[in-house]
Amino acid sequence: MTYATLDEIVRRSLLEKGMPLHYYFEFLLHGSAAVRELAKDTLKIVNTVNLKLNDYGAVDLPADFVDEVSVGIPVGGLIQPLAKKDSITPLRVHNGTTGAFEQYQDAANLNQSMLTFYGLNLQYFFYWNVNDYGEPVGKYYGANGGAHQNGYKVIRERNQIQFTGAITTDNIVLQYISNGQSADNATMIDFRAFAAIQSYIDWKSSPNASFKDSGEARTYFNNKRLLRANMNDLTTTDIVNILRSAYAATIKN
Repeated sequence: MTYATLDEIVRRSLLEKGMPLHYYFEFLLHGSAAVRELAKDTLKIVNTVNLKLNDYGAVDLPADFVDEVSVGIPVGGLIQPLAKKDSITPLRVHNGTTGAFEQYQDAANLNQSMLTFYGLNLQYFFYWNVNDYGEPVGKYYGANGGAHQNGYKVIRERNQIQFTGAITTDNIVLQYISNGQSADNATMIDFRAFAAIQSYIDWKSSPNASFKDSGEARTYFNNKRLLRANMNDLTTTDIVNILRSAYAATIKN
């Protein structure tokens, strides 16, 4: 799926009207209002945020969160994705002295051994057996791949994402579907909504902004109907199958 940012839509609208950037904030205001209106029943919006983990390895969900697209760890200019881990408990553990929440200490899921290297005892994690020189010797039967340590779980009753105790980063990057209540110029919007948002901006920036029967308003509502049609996944085969499924054989005379 192709996305456009609200910034791109606003700048394109200004360019098409031959208007300077002095009107950028006004157009951005109307564009964000259009996003909120479309998000109620038509549009899915993807936002990206950088969140800091708290003392017990969790982050609070954004106020406009609907569902996650991806959760990952920032590594330079890249994002290392994390896997879901449904076995994470939604319960939190209290410190026996202070009563504050604290992070669970995860049991290691990987084979732990002690490597002797130049007289030093170094603990390491390997997916296979190794000798004292750190050389793999095989014979680690039944080993599998996948993310065994780092993982996350969305816990809606806590309004948080909880991570495993093995996570060592301080920040995570969350991409999520928004309800449109926190739209900004970096908000990613389905490209098919480009015309609908532009027509809404045209309507609200015109002298007929308060009239729903104006030509600008009718253009917006027509583009909204087209957007709904374009986003509908039903095919001709699906419709024919639905109609045929509504009929049943009966006794014939």
